[in-house]
Formats: sequence, structure tokens, C-alpha cells
Amino acid sequence: MDRLAPSPAEVLDRTRRLTFSLDGRALTAFNGDTVGSAMAANGVTITARSFKYHRPRGLFCMTGACASCLCTVDGVPNVRSCLEPVRDGMRVRRQNAWPSADHDLLRAFDRGSAGLPAGFYYKLGQRPRFLWPMAEPVVRRVAGLGRVPHDRTPQHADRITLHVDTLVIGGGRAGLIAARDAARAGKRTLLLESRPELGGRLRSSTRPVNGSGLPAYQIAAQLDGEAREAGVEIRLQTPAIGVFEGPLVAAAAPDALLRIHPSEIVVATGALEQPAMFVNNDLPGIMLAEGVDRLLTLYGVLPGRRAVVVAYGQEGQETAASLRAAGAQVQVVNPPMETVVRAIGGARLRAVVIESRTGTRQIPCDLLVIGGLLAPSTNLVAQAGARLRYDDAAHWFVPAELPGYLRVVGRAAGQPRTPACSPPTPVPSHGKQFTCLCMDVTVKEMAHAIKEGFDSIELLKRYTTLSMGPCQGKACLQASVGVTAHLTQQTIAVTGTPTARAPWTPVSLATLAAGHLTPRKETAMHDRHVEAGAAFMWAGDWRRPHHYRDPGAECEAVHERVAVIDVSSLGKFRVKGPDAVALLERLYPGRVQDLKVLRIRYGAMLNDQGVILDDGTICRLGDDEFYVTTTTGGTSAMDQWMRWWLADWGLNVELVNLSGGFAALNLAGPRSREVMERVCAFDVGARALPYLAAARGDLAGVEALVLRIGFVGELSYEIHVPSAFGEHVWDAIMQAGADFGIAPFGMEAQRILRLEKQHVIVGQDTDALSTPYGAGLGWMVKGDKPDFLGRRSLEIARETGPAERLVGFTIEAGAVPPEGAAIIDGNRPVGRVTSSRWSARHQGGIGLGWVPSAWAEDGHTFEIVYDGRRATAKVALQPFYDPQGKRLRS
Repeated sequence: MDRLAPSPAEVLDRTRRLTFSLDGRALTAFNGDTVGSAMAANGVTITARSFKYHRPRGLFCMTGACASCLCTVDGVPNVRSCLEPVRDGMRVRRQNAWPSADHDLLRAFDRGSAGLPAGFYYKLGQRPRFLWPMAEPVVRRVAGLGRVPHDRTPQHADRITLHVDTLVIGGGRAGLIAARDAARAGKRTLLLESRPELGGRLRSSTRPVNGSGLPAYQIAAQLDGEAREAGVEIRLQTPAIGVFEGPLVAAAAPDALLRIHPSEIVVATGALEQPAMFVNNDLPGIMLAEGVDRLLTLYGVLPGRRAVVVAYGQEGQETAASLRAAGAQVQVVNPPMETVVRAIGGARLRAVVIESRTGTRQIPCDLLVIGGLLAPSTNLVAQAGARLRYDDAAHWFVPAELPGYLRVVGRAAGQPRTPACSPPTPVPSHGKQFTCLCMDVTVKEMAHAIKEGFDSIELLKRYTTLSMGPCQGKACLQASVGVTAHLTQQTIAVTGTPTARAPWTPVSLATLAAGHLTPRKETAMHDRHVEAGAAFMWAGDWRRPHHYRDPGAECEAVHERVAVIDVSSLGKFRVKGPDAVALLERLYPGRVQDLKVLRIRYGAMLNDQGVILDDGTICRLGDDEFYVTTTTGGTSAMDQWMRWWLADWGLNVELVNLSGGFAALNLAGPRSREVMERVCAFDVGARALPYLAAARGDLAGVEALVLRIGFVGELSYEIHVPSAFGEHVWDAIMQAGADFGIAPFGMEAQRILRLEKQHVIVGQDTDALSTPYGAGLGWMVKGDKPDFLGRRSLEIARETGPAERLVGFTIEAGAVPPEGAAIIDGNRPVGRVTSSRWSARHQGGIGLGWVPSAWAEDGHTFEIVYDGRRATAKVALQPFYDPQGKRLRS
């Protein structure tokens, strides 16, 4: 390829030369070049290797709409080289090849493609089974595009929320005009464009525009200036990736995830140029017309000296004229009178075979241009809820019924409708014809899949993976639909298109995780924890002390003396009204009606399927009033859950979320009653305040609710006071227990202590399938109640019995297996560890885990595998500490 003379339309600064490396070889570029244009200017024809067959691929669209230019830049895989600006010193590697992209030995998969039929990933290794362990490492080694970096600093991206009157998606001619007019009408207008420049096809063309006498690129610059002058906010290199209810539009900026809430959306995404169908239609040297225009006009690169241009529409003719003006020899092929049936070449195109009514001829060339096969870009329109219909004039699907907030303009709406060409169909010739360049899907594979029964476009997409690659259908959807219609002998209108789903443009996981804002909640006693030297951790939205000193010493303080933990983050609800009992009876599987005033009952809330959602306590404060607690992480969800059912059932109940209004702390240990007696003006003795009882009264001069409950296995009191008095009560208790050696303890000590008692943590020891019977909480289910959420599902579950059981276990020797480790039967995973810790009281490792129900017997041994090691565990159905609960009830 050759660099052309400077042009006023180019984006290059030829006074600044840059150096970058490609696969370790130094190359030069101008400031303004992309990696793709720089490779082309340096004569690099193979930009990548294909996904499955490792066929050579070259620059194809130059718009970021295909996967033929993906490379690794400075360690980041799958960067679109056609859009990525060159930076001085950047390191570029072509990917998906071994040992190199120019000489890829993995091309053997192409020659052995008969062994990789459609859906081979479902079939490989099924028979004979012994081959799979040998095949799996090979498949994992060669599969995928690029390698995940392991030595990079995590990327940081902001999360930005924007509110605008008008959002315009697309910065071509139609988009710029729509944005300019909206801003001139006084609307706050934002325009998103995925490319580095505005103007669309106008920007990469020097042809005169009818009626103006100006070249197209100057018209683009003029519209750009008018839009900016009108006050349009413009964001380049920021593709819209999804449209959701609201409406809400997600967009991926270079360093941010945008969440845009517009009053009106204007989609001006234009039309996507599509490839044609013929044998070897993926060779380097085959390009779409717009890709050639961009190389010529923006980057001053001549992509070939002998060109064949297949002019399906006016775009092809214009590109042919541009190539001639740049000095190339050009032959124009005019479908349907003439058709390309085969491309010839290896690492580079050498010739094409043309078929016409007069016969077949071969034309030597190094560039084949496909121009004018256009499909309106309607994916985002479909995501927004619009209905698409097949337009016979446009020969593609166009918007028909739009939501009130949505408008589609320009080629995305199917304009202009003539001239247009039908979606391409395969030529009757042997050899690979690719319908999906991203995923290496051929016509032959599609035909086999249809014969196997996958004749729906949705099923065919999943079985063959067509349009599921990096382009998400941009560069293959029209061909895929056309070939499917041809093979199934249906019309394109009947064949339809696959469901449009976000993200329309691939986006990094770092961007999706961008600046996820977590509300930082601190309890009323937070400053006291800071003063005590606490190390903090996240617990839901809360910052809670993980530990103050050694967690083992904190456990010892609870067991031997007295200690206190801040539990203000618990969810707290006041339920009051004539129907309060009826509400709680339906929400909980246990009984509430017979609960006496100032008595407490543990309960779990279930969903309709009998799955555990959350757990906590219910304290009856009066005949029609209750104080309900939930877990820290479940507060918001349970608030919504209870309110939803309260509204649905129409019960006369007042439900108030008191979570932020009340501070809470748990005082635990054998000397906790003595501390309570020093600060309470009411009787806290064993008779007056037994286990699972409550009391209200003066505590350190503050009206308090005291619950005689505990999660840590020792005598304990849970104290609830208004948040404004949290620090005061904390100080009073610490002072009252000073001579007993009172100490604060954090969440790590709490988790060890609760595990010693085999107390379940909902969400950690349970999942979205856990029922009370499987979790060992079947005692709380009262099946003779008239009704409660999940009742029918639990009746079925009780009859069949749980397939898995949550059991305690001890580790006989060695390190404690991590949470999440697999429990195995032979070499087959059959369960998982949900909680595990070292217990000083037990002098060994203890844990909870899910095992097959048949294993839920005291003393049953099983193996846990982790970090390449195995540990032997033994089932223990009783708590590891104080199994009779004597200390808890003392």
C-alpha cells in the first residue's frame, strides 16, 4: 500500500512522526493515524487471524463494525485497530495466531474444518468420553480472541448520569441536522458518535455535494460547526450500547459509562454496509466501500493499485471514482448483470472470478471493493421497543411503530429507498462462503444446522453463533438473514431478524463496572470504632468494623468475659394495625398469632417458591404492634417485598422502616447481665428477662428496647435505642464493663462465633434455590397454617425431600478450605463449602456446606478440593460449641 500526497480532507499532521511497534517490529506513522491506517501505510496486509479457522483477515470496514482488525494494544486485547489512534511508543500485537499472524500454524483448523461442524462445541468430547480430557486443553488454548491481561493496573472509569431534552445517536448528516435544529429550538441536546470524527460518509468523501458546490467533507465540517454554535454537546468515540425503559440510554465513553435520561431520542445511526456472498469472501484485500473511502480521504493511504469495484449502489461508483483519482486501475462490476463468484489468493487477494451471462472471466487485482449493499442500522431502535417491518423498496427491515419518545431519521429510517439491493444469497460454487466473519460461520455450516432442525433464525443464531461475535451483527446480519431465507425457502419478511439485545457495541468489563456508586452508610457509633482502631469492611451499603485487634482475642472476650458489637445496620421495621398479625402470618412460614406480648420469635421470609429470602426476629410489642428485624443486606429488598404484598393484599397495616432511626448493639458474654444491671433501671434477671423475651425501659437514661437474643452462642442482649443516643449508650456500656475487661468485637469474630453455633447467614449459606428443609430450618415451617408465601411449594418439597442438605463439618487435618471450595464425590463436584473458619474453641477447622441429602449423617466423611489439594471433612449435625444452648439461655 502507498501513502498519497497530502489532502485538505485528511486528519493527519504530517509534521509529527510517531513510532510504534507491531509484533516487536518498529513502524512509523503520522499523528492522526489509527493503528489500522498505519499498518496499511506500512504494507501490513494481515491485521488479524479469524476466530475459528485462523484464516488471514485484513482491514475491511474501517468503521469498527467488524472483527477483522482486532488486536492487542499495550496489553489490552480486542482493540479495534481501525479506530484506535496511534500513540508514540505504543506496543501492538496481532492476536489469535501462533507463532505469528503472518505464519499461523493454527491455520490447520481451516484445512481440517470438516471436523468442526456447526455446533461442534456441543458435540466435541461426547464420544468417546476419554478423549475430552485431552481435547479440552487444546480447545481452551486456541479458543477466543485475545488473552486476558494479568499484569495490568485495573482501569478506572467514571459513571456519569446525564439528563437532557434531546439525545441524538449518530453524528452523520441526518444526526447533525437533527441535533442542530433541536438546540436551536432551545432544547438541551446531546449528540453521541462512535467514531473519532463527525460527518459519517460525508467526512470521508471529497465529491461535490449536489446544490452546494462544496466537497462532502466541507459540508460535514459546516454542519459540525453549526451544531456546536447552536449549543449541542458532542461526545465522540462514545457509542450508545443499549436503550432501556425510562427511557434510559447507556453509552460507553473512552473513560466513562454514561447513563442518559432523555425526554426525546433521535436515532440517526445510518445504514451499515454489508459484505457480499462468494467463495473466499474474507481474504485480505476485500474491503467495503466506506473503508476504502476512509483510507483514501482521512489517512492518505491507497489500499490497492489494481481494484475491482462491485457497485451495488451509488456508493460503489463514487468509491471507484475516488480510486481512479488516487492513481489506481479500476474495473467496475455492475450486479446483477455481473457477479463475483470467487476470490483467489492466500495472505492477500490476487484475483477475482466474475460470472455474467456471457461467461466467466478472471480479473487480476489486489483490491476488491463491495459498495452499496446497505442495511438500516435499527438495532437500538428495536431495543427501544419499536416494531420493525420488512420494506420491499429498502430491501430490509425499517421502523414501523415507534414509542412516543423515539424518532428515527436518515438512512436508519430506510431513506433514501432507491436504489437498493436484495440481501445477498450464496453463489452455487464449492468453497467457504462466510456469512459471519466474526465467528467464521459458513453457508455450509448454516445448511447443516438447518438440516438438524435449527431452522428458526433465533435457534440458528445460537447453534452456529452467527452474529454473536464482536460485531453483534453489524457486518453480517443482512447476509445471515438472506442466506437463512434462501436455505429455508422462506421470504426475508417471514425469516425475520434475531432479537436485538444490549450491548450493541462491545464494551470492556471495566466500563460496565464504572464508578459504581455505593451509598456509604455509617452507624451512629462509627466514630467510636475509628477511635478504637477498627479495620472496616463493606456490609451491604454499610461500613462496619471487621476487627479491632486479633479476631481470636475478640472471640475469647465473648466466651470468657463480655464484649459488645455494633449491629445498627440491621433492618428494623414497625408493623402496626388491625391486620398486622394477618400480614406477618402470610409473610412468615411460622406462627405469629400465638406470640405473646414482649416475646420474640425467629423467622425467615420466603418467596412464592418457598426459597429463603431473608431472616430475622419478630418481637410483639402489643396486640397489634410488632418490631421486626431483617439482615443488613436485605433491608431495602425486604422493605419493598413487604410493601408490595401489603398493597396487593389490601390489609390495614402501618409499616414504617426504622432502620436508620435506631441504633443497635449486642452485648454478649457470661458477664453481660452484670453490665446490663449497672445501666438498666429495669430488671434484666433470668426470670424477668429470659431467653427470647423483650423489655422496654430506661437504659443509661434513654428509652430502650432490649431483646434477649444472641447470634454468638453466649448470654447476650440486643439493645435498640434512637440513633441520636447511639454513642451515649455505647460509652455507658463500655464504662460499665470496664472492670470486667469489656472489649468491642467485629464482624470476623461474629462470623467465627456464629459458625461455632452453626447459625446460618442468609445469602452466604443459602442461595436462590435454598428452602427451609434443605437449610435445616424445617422446624420453623408450620404446614397446618391456612396460608403463607411458598406454602404449596414447600408441601411439594417436603414430599420429595431436598436433594441437598446444608450441614456442619469439621476438618480432620490441614488448612481450612476456602469458602466456595468444591465438595466432591470421586472427581465429580456434588456440593460446595459456604462458610469455613478456624475455631480456637474447637481447635480445628469448622464449616457449613451443601452435600447430597444421603450424606447428611453425623460422622459421614467426604472430600473437599481446593488449590489443587484435597481435605477430608466429617459431617457434624450438632453445633460445635454448647450444642444444648445452655450458655445462650443461662
